Formats: sequence, structure tokens, C-alpha cells
Amino acid sequence: MTQIHPIRLSLSNAFLVVGERPVLVDAGSPGEAGKIIAKMARHGVEPRDLSLILLTHAHADHAGAAKELRQRSGAPVALHPADAEMLRHGSMGKLRPVRPRHRLLEWFVNRPFDGLDADVQLANGQRLDAFGLAGSILETPGHCVGSVSVVLDPPQPAGASDALAGDLLIGGFLGGLVDRRRPRLPYFADDLAALQISVGRLRSAAAGRWWLGHGGPVDAARVGEDLESPDEQVGE
Repeated sequence: MTQIHPIRLSLSNAFLVVGERPVLVDAGSPGEAGKIIAKMARHGVEPRDLSLILLTHAHADHAGAAKELRQRSGAPVALHPADAEMLRHGSMGKLRPVRPRHRLLEWFVNRPFDGLDADVQLANGQRLDAFGLAGSILETPGHCVGSVSVVLDPPQPAGASDALAGDLLIGGFLGGLVDRRRPRLPYFADDLAALQISVGRLRSAAAGRWWLGHGGPVDAARVGEDLESPDEQVGE
């Protein structure tokens, strides 16, 4: 059975996902490689054990330590090619806030990081069995053009699939410090209409828990209800 171990970091969550082999999903902010490695060790996983470092997107708080982690583990880095330039240059570019007040957060999160080229290009429907993980990639653009989610195989034929969804949504308020299981729109989105379509696609593919880059996890059954509430409307 696949196990998901959240790694709480300064600005985001990374996840150690252990199936036949361990996979790291997302890589934290610059300078957090040591913290990630220390938390993996608590679960008996050393850097050399990693089969893959999978990035849900190339923002600094999810890819910032990817280069150092690749150097220390030897594991390849995987990313959707639509985010390749952002990863290569270590720059998020201009962010688009979902609500006007979120513009105030950009100075805090939009920081440069050590760029690199991904070793593995992710594509919609791609299986991850070769890396020891029973699951597949679902393209979920909106937060970034190259955002992806990892949909894990259900634990049994009649079970519900869990997903690791990056920043497709966030859980709760204040970066997940309050009411972390409440699904909400992210602070930034390149294309909000595309993001809302992606949410619907992921609801169809993964009816279990969604493990998010900030806060969470959230239950997929809550997503439609909460995102339709008045305080989730754009411009609020």
C-alpha cells in the first residue's frame, strides 16, 4: 500500500510517497534540502533511496531545493515541459493574484532559486510504475501552465484514489495554519478558468483525499461545495 508522508516546510508542503520505491513530490524553497532529507530519514529513507523528485510545478516554494536534492540523491527531477523555462532560469516571472489583496504576497514568495533542467518530462496519463509508484500524471493547469497532479491508484478496486495536487487549491487560511482541511482557491493563478476546469477533472479522477502544497489534505467531496460559496468568488 502506498504511504504518503507530509513534509511541512517554511512556505509549503513536500511529500515523501513510498510505494515499491520512495518518490519525493515537490522540493520546498531554496535552502530546505537539508530539512527535507532530515525528515525523510525519520521514515527510514536516505537520499540515495529516492527514485524520483517529481515537481508539481516550478514555483520557488516547490522547486527551490530541487537542484541540491538532485545532487545529494542522484535521483532524476521530473516536471511538465510547459514549466521547463521557469525551472531552468530559477525564476517564477510575474504572478497573477486571484484576488487583489493577494498581490501583497508576491514580494514574499517570488524569490529566485537555483535553476536546472528537468531529467524527465511529465505528460498527461503517464504512469509512474517505472519509479516504483502506482499512479499516473494528470495535467491540471491553471495555477501554472505546467501544473500537474499525481493520481494514486486506489488501494482496492472499489476504493477512491488520492491525489497530490500541488497548488491547484490550498487548504485553509494563512497558508494552511488555520482550518487546513477547507479547500480554497490558491493565491495566484495564471489562468483561473483553466484552474476551475482542472479542479473538475481531478474530482473525476480522484475522489479520495487531495494532498496540497499549502494546508490540507482536503476531501474531494468538499471541493465543489466550498468553492461555490460566496467568499470563494474572484475579486472577493
